[in-house]
Amino acid sequence: MADLSDRPVRLLALDVDGTLLDQSGVLRAGIQEVLQSVSDRGIRAVLCTGRRYRRAAAISRQIGLGSPMVCNSGALVKDPVTQQTLWRADLDPQVMAGVLDHFQTSGYPAVSFSDLGLDSYDFFVAAYPSGRPDFDDYVGQNFKHAQVEPGWQHQARVGATSHFHVCAIGSHQEILELEQGFPNEIRPRIQTFVQRTPRYVGWMCEVIRADASKWTAVCQVADRWGIPRSQICAVGDDVNDRAMIEQAGLGVAMAHAPASVRSIANLVLGDTRPDELASFLDSLRAG
Repeated sequence: MADLSDRPVRLLALDVDGTLLDQSGVLRAGIQEVLQSVSDRGIRAVLCTGRRYRRAAAISRQIGLGSPMVCNSGALVKDPVTQQTLWRADLDPQVMAGVLDHFQTSGYPAVSFSDLGLDSYDFFVAAYPSGRPDFDDYVGQNFKHAQVEPGWQHQARVGATSHFHVCAIGSHQEILELEQGFPNEIRPRIQTFVQRTPRYVGWMCEVIRADASKWTAVCQVADRWGIPRSQICAVGDDVNDRAMIEQAGLGVAMAHAPASVRSIANLVLGDTRPDELASFLDSLRAG
């Protein structure tokens, strides 16, 4: 293990999928115990995930954390204890209209995630079934948390409703082409992620605000707690973790992270032991 004695930490930003959870979705060995030890040393842990809030909150409960959570790839920060929204990166209505127009012109129905709490729905769609198998697979698996609302896109276009995270779903090649085809007038104002979760058939093209990221969201929490960037440790394994790994005082990548992520990390963890992450977290020194 690298010598971290010169890197005091007060905030630990932890990616969920592929980091806290292994590639099969199981919590890595020793994590619950070591996170309690980390907390006892005065280091605050924040979970960061691309998941929507309901699924992220379930992981938080499993681990036993009550600290704010970064959800929806960094577009939303929620307090799982009070259910309060601490920060959200709403898309400008004109940008949202441009995104929806691009989806519609390309033949893809849209999913827009909501911020209404655990007692309401997680996302809304204009119709279901849509006739697109990839889209219908996602909506069908999550239908009890879906709201079918035919007029939601009109409301979004005129700015009557707020939106912060929207996506289209299709095959990998279709979604790559969709991502590459965004009009020049909105491209600088958004960022996109193309990714797939094994539980679903299709790939997603996710759209959030250009300045939103896990790092931006983590900084919102750090500012609330008066913690400088130099005392943040960020651990992740994918391209949507890159900003926080690169800009944190201590950036850590998992061994299976893409080369572009490993290259900017201060430390790359090996996969030689199942408890490698737990051992690293246990070595952190509080600021």
